[in-house]
Amino acid sequence: MVSQRKFNELKISTNSRLHFGFLNLDSQQPYSYGSMGLTINKHKTLIQISKSKKFHSNLSKIYTNKIKDFIKTMKLDSNVNINCSVKPDSHVGLGSGTQLAMALEEGVSKFYKFGTVKNIFSRKFRSGVGYNAYLKGGFIIDCPKNSSKSNELIFNRNFPKKWKIILLFDRNIKGLSGKKESNFFSLKQSSSNREKLSDIVLNEIIPSLIYEDFDIFANGLTRFQKLNSLFYSSIQKSYFLSNDIGKVIKKISCKFNVASGQSSWGPTSYIIVNPKTNLNEILSILDNTISMYNSLSYDVVSAANNGRRISYK
Repeated sequence: MVSQRKFNELKISTNSRLHFGFLNLDSQQPYSYGSMGLTINKHKTLIQISKSKKFHSNLSKIYTNKIKDFIKTMKLDSNVNINCSVKPDSHVGLGSGTQLAMALEEGVSKFYKFGTVKNIFSRKFRSGVGYNAYLKGGFIIDCPKNSSKSNELIFNRNFPKKWKIILLFDRNIKGLSGKKESNFFSLKQSSSNREKLSDIVLNEIIPSLIYEDFDIFANGLTRFQKLNSLFYSSIQKSYFLSNDIGKVIKKISCKFNVASGQSSWGPTSYIIVNPKTNLNEILSILDNTISMYNSLSYDVVSAANNGRRISYK
């Protein structure tokens, strides 16, 4: 334990992320996965950790049991209050599980004044997007890996704030998670699209972000997402998990030059809007269209070009 900072309470606020898919889905290769995503400035996770007369938490036992085990193993004072006051819904494509787990690990480690962040939940990372969104923010491409403990970055850059993002939600649907997700990825996979995906990332998406060329970026990202969707065809029968969201995005895409796709297993999907386009015109169409679907809603967000924020009191 090395930190000498004195405080009674700490708070950690993290951002959500959009997950755009994997670079290399071929498990037969020496290195696989590698992924791409974007940190967004809404749908945050907020935790508070403070001194208390006894252990108290509003978190589920999935988290508290492991935190209690850690406290007991390390022979720490268990009089602590650990609460999560804000969190997006789970299994909707915003990566809330990773953000909460990482915030708790860092928060507990700092509260007990450890010099390093302790791996309380023994999490393994198939994708490094959520990990790096937590620490760094912005647009993220992590390296293909041969170990689930690796989260090395290939590319991390501020995303243009003027490129607005419309999120679409379907409250009646949840994405794949837990054992079903693990079982899916445990199967030996092969993909004929590895070179196409790599080419789009290297020759279209990265340069278009550097030069802020929206047209190239939008075309490249949309194609990248469509290729990724083929990998999940045994689980997800179409480009979007929510057919209703797919219909809405198709209507917008026919009229405007946008990037579009689904975040992770969905159902949350997105439309990234050309700054030259009148955003209000798109929102007007969305309002009229979404009113036909009882379960759909949307939100306008921007990129978050920063990682988590920690405050002490």
